[in-house]
Amino acid sequence: MSPPQTGRAPKPGLTMLAALLGLFIALLDVTVVTVALPTMGTELKASFSDLEWVANAYMLALAVFIVTAGRLGDRFGKRPIYIGGVILFLIGSLACGAAGEFSLFGWSDITTIHAGRVVQGVGGAVILPLTLAIIYSSFEGKMRTLGIMLWGAVGGLATALGPLVGGLLVDHAGWEWIFLVNLPIGVVVIIAAMAGLGHDGPAPLPTPADSGRHAAASRQPLDVPGLVIISASLLCLNLALINGADWGWTSTREIAMFAGAAVLLAVFLAVESRSAAPIMNLSWFRRPSFGGSVVAGFLLGAGMFSALFYVSIYLQSGLGLSALDTGLRLLPMTLMLLLGAPLGGRLAAKVGVRNALVTAFVLMAIGIALFTLIDPDGDTGSWTLLLPGMLITGLTMGIAMPISSELTVAAGPQDQIGMSASAGTMFRQVGNAVGIAIMGALMSAKTDAATEEAGRMKMSGTLTPDALATLKQHAVTEAMKNGAWYATAVTVAAAVLVLIFVRDIKPAVPAAEEPLSAQQV
Repeated sequence: MSPPQTGRAPKPGLTMLAALLGLFIALLDVTVVTVALPTMGTELKASFSDLEWVANAYMLALAVFIVTAGRLGDRFGKRPIYIGGVILFLIGSLACGAAGEFSLFGWSDITTIHAGRVVQGVGGAVILPLTLAIIYSSFEGKMRTLGIMLWGAVGGLATALGPLVGGLLVDHAGWEWIFLVNLPIGVVVIIAAMAGLGHDGPAPLPTPADSGRHAAASRQPLDVPGLVIISASLLCLNLALINGADWGWTSTREIAMFAGAAVLLAVFLAVESRSAAPIMNLSWFRRPSFGGSVVAGFLLGAGMFSALFYVSIYLQSGLGLSALDTGLRLLPMTLMLLLGAPLGGRLAAKVGVRNALVTAFVLMAIGIALFTLIDPDGDTGSWTLLLPGMLITGLTMGIAMPISSELTVAAGPQDQIGMSASAGTMFRQVGNAVGIAIMGALMSAKTDAATEEAGRMKMSGTLTPDALATLKQHAVTEAMKNGAWYATAVTVAAAVLVLIFVRDIKPAVPAAEEPLSAQQV
């Protein structure tokens, strides 16, 4: 998949360390909060919706600012933008971790955490795409292949290890440390980036024929109107998804939010099609491999990553496991993920990118469907019913993540690597936010029904502690099953899209070369 493109890394070891360690903390914060949410809810007296926003505030900020971050990296150099993003991420981490000690503007502790998560998300929006762009543009040949494989392995490792790290910290240090642990790691990232990256950040060395195009691309101004419009559209969409259960899916407010998201998206498309320097060149999506890869990434976030979030919720709220025990139960998935990352590269080399991705998504869908085997009346030992699905989904996540991410960059314009990486990451993160919101609505529907039933039993005098515990376990289990079927359908759709659109092709030519030829992807 990697093109024969020359790259340079002044200090390869430090460059790789800066990119991979930054990726680790940015993705760790997506899942590390999952096992801490019940504890945070109890200590902070937060509602289920408040807890959802601890996760969604981070992912929404990621999705909103990620494309702008890629453009900033292309425009001003990866080194200063990357280091600035890490610093911002650490400021947000400190705000979240210290929320119990001080209050911003008289806000409640949970609101302060929401604000800190937004700041973290903006920093993460810089970190995530630029880590891939730095590796892709800093190395070539076998080193690039190794870097992409490690990028996928570390990304998957951070995602899967989050619950275990969160469990250890919550049980032995307190929920605050799921945020504060980022501080020492982030300092190492900053030092490695300052020492390892070139002054302007490693970038591809363009050929003489491409140098004019590359320089012109780097001088293009930021598309501020496009950024504001797409940010507002994403905000409306996520507000509608998060609050649907509380507002009512057919309420005026809910319909207005969905309509606002759709109208703003249409305005964004119109503005971008006429902009001299669009945030995202819409012609990229006429390349089937690029469009197919980013939509598949969206569905990966909406399906598998969302299911992983609620597996943690099920283990704690459904089976009553502690945060640490939940993390330990997810270790088999983590180990399989580490196995899948190197296997994915070999599989793609043998059968092609498209066939490798289709195989991974089909097996992933089967693994998610196996989550529905859980027992509504199971005890803590019944977590083993999840094990077959965990092993399959862990392996297939390890295969799919690096392949799909590199495909997006390889199929995009080679003079805008940061933008291509940002587009792929944005779609995946938006998908994750949408998926968590949808599965949260499914969870809320079941738990609300259980609460109503408990109220009726209390009125009739038949409610006992055991009956209440059974109602809660049944509600969480049934919600997990419904969510698993939803995630299965989404993952099957990803496999179909990849089969239809993705081709085993070389990277596209730079965006400046228009019109698109028949050979372009």
